Amino acid sequence: MSVPIDRRNAILTILENMDYAEVSYLSKKFNVSEMTIRRDLEKLEKDGELIRLFGGAKLKTKRVYEGTIEERLSTNLLEKQKIAEEAIKLISDGDVIAFDASTSALEVSKRLRGFESLTVVTNNLSIAVELSNVKGVATILLGGYVRGKSLSTIGASLHQYMNSIFIDKCFISSKSLSFENGLTDSTIDEGEAKQAMIHKSNQVIVLADQKKIETVAFFQVCESNEIHTLITNEDIDMLPEIEESLENFRSNGTNVIIAR
Repeated sequence: MSVPIDRRNAILTILENMDYAEVSYLSKKFNVSEMTIRRDLEKLEKDGELIRLFGGAKLKTKRVYEGTIEERLSTNLLEKQKIAEEAIKLISDGDVIAFDASTSALEVSKRLRGFESLTVVTNNLSIAVELSNVKGVATILLGGYVRGKSLSTIGASLHQYMNSIFIDKCFISSKSLSFENGLTDSTIDEGEAKQAMIHKSNQVIVLADQKKIETVAFFQVCESNEIHTLITNEDIDMLPEIEESLENFRSNGTNVIIAR
C-alpha cells in the first residue's frame, strides 16, 4: 500500500482494534520505512486522529466500546469462580504457569495458596499484585506498554521476553470460543499477547463460561486443535449447539471439564 492517504486510513483501522501500535510493527505491516510511518503518525496527530507515544501511537478517542475492568470482574463471577476451582486442580508443585490478562485467570491466581514452588509468568498487573506476597510463588511480570482497559502489558517487548521462557501450562480466556474458529478475541494486541504465551506452553488450558461458546470475535488467537483442556461451567439449560461444540472438542482430543 503506497498511497499515503490509504495507508493512514489503514493505520486508523488497525488502531481501532489495538490500544497501541509500535512504529516497527506498522513499518513491517505496510512494508515501508519507519521514517515513513513516523511522518504518517505526525500527520494523523495534527489531524487530531491519534496521539503519538514513545515508539508508537494510539487513537485519540477509542471508537469502539469495551467493558471496564470493574465490569468484567463482576460479569459471570460465580461461573468464573467454579471454573477456577477446577483449574487449580491442574496445577502441580514445580510448574511454570502463565496467566493472560483475563479476569478468569485472575480468579485462578487467587487460589494459588499452599504450593511450595511455583513460577508464574503473566502480563496481568492485577495478578502480579495478587501474588506479590504469596509464599512459594515466584512471579514474573512481562514488560511492555500498559493497557489501561485490562490492566495488562502488551507490545513487542512482551514477545521478545517470551522467547526465552518455557511454560508448562498456560491458562487463557478470551471473548469467544467455537470449535470451527477456535479461540477469538475482540482486540489484536490482547490476542497477540495470548498467542505469545500459547506458543511457548506445553499445555494450553482455556477458561470459558458457556456464554462465550459458539460465538466468534474479531481476532483468532488459536485454533481448536491447539487447546489441550477446556474448562467451562455447568448449565442445566445448555443449548444444543453448545453441547455439539463441546462434543466436537472432545472428539478432537481436547479434555473438556465441566465445573459444577
